[in-house]
Amino acid sequence: MRRFTLIGTIVSAVLALALPASRATAADIKVGIVDLQRALNESAAGKKAKDQFKIEFEKMQSGLKSEKDSLDRLKDDLDKKSVVLSEDQRKSKMDDFERRRRDLRRKLEDSDAELRKKDQELTGSILKDLAVVIQEIGEREGYTLILENSSSSVLYGSKSIDITDAVIKAFDAKR
Repeated sequence: MRRFTLIGTIVSAVLALALPASRATAADIKVGIVDLQRALNESAAGKKAKDQFKIEFEKMQSGLKSEKDSLDRLKDDLDKKSVVLSEDQRKSKMDDFERRRRDLRRKLEDSDAELRKKDQELTGSILKDLAVVIQEIGEREGYTLILENSSSSVLYGSKSIDITDAVIKAFDAKR
């Protein structure tokens, strides 16, 4: 709720400052909205980045899956043989199992962090370039304000002011 109030205050302040200076009337205000997530997913560069990310994800997943399968086999073997093993052997195998389980957990955490970083690398530059295209469209077509639609700051926006398709088209043409 606090975020809505802050965003509303900022938008109101910007409009209040901009309108008197330009002596704009309500008819002069041109507002557009863009769904950046959709633009990212549907642009050619976004699709390419998504495919690269999918390849990275699958590569990491397959490596971790083989380790998990190995760990599962070790656990099954330990469960089956624990009755016939001596106390020292059972403790040694349990210690080995626990060590390998901790290692796998760390690898999972590391791979998650690496995937998040890779996602940011792949999409960060695309989002910056999309922002430039949106700025150019805003200036060229005389928009007073262009808002990001997928965020919680836009509670309603008519389809008639959605310029996402135009942004995707201009972005793909630039690349």
